Amino acid sequence: MATKAQNIASIEKALGEPWADTRARLEAAGGASASHKELADALYPQFDGRVDNHGWWVQGAVVAYEQEIGRRVPGQRADGTFDVAVSRTIPGDRSALIEKFASLVGDTLNEVALDGDPRTSETAKRSFWRANLEGGTKVEAAAETKSEDKTLFVLTTSKLPSPEALEEWRAFGKDFLKQL
Repeated sequence: MATKAQNIASIEKALGEPWADTRARLEAAGGASASHKELADALYPQFDGRVDNHGWWVQGAVVAYEQEIGRRVPGQRADGTFDVAVSRTIPGDRSALIEKFASLVGDTLNEVALDGDPRTSETAKRSFWRANLEGGTKVEAAAETKSEDKTLFVLTTSKLPSPEALEEWRAFGKDFLKQL
């Protein structure tokens, strides 16, 4: 996981200004009393046309600011839940790997029952397997071809209730991907 200093350095480089300036912009937009959306909406137009993929970098800056002021911790979403993603480059075809993943899951994942049927889909670039779990957790497996014989496989678990759950699912995900 990247440290706060690494995140800040990356944000400074991408936005082309010192963190103190970005932080001042966020404070002028309402600071700690403003919502995540209000902060992002205020910062967004300031970098439009100045920075590639500026929306992504603005979101990153707002999250870093929220972590700095103690509103959230790393991995925490604006709604208070946590997300974690693990990835691995694996030999094989993306669609076949999604099928293998689905067969390994069965009707539970990390000892949590699926809530409804899993869904699969494909785009020109990626193959997906998605499911809801009991308790509100959501899981997405995404496979993207990286070369003729290698696929990037990403397992994302979202709506986790705590940092401890995040770490438990990170460890589970890393171990599970080894089975592919």
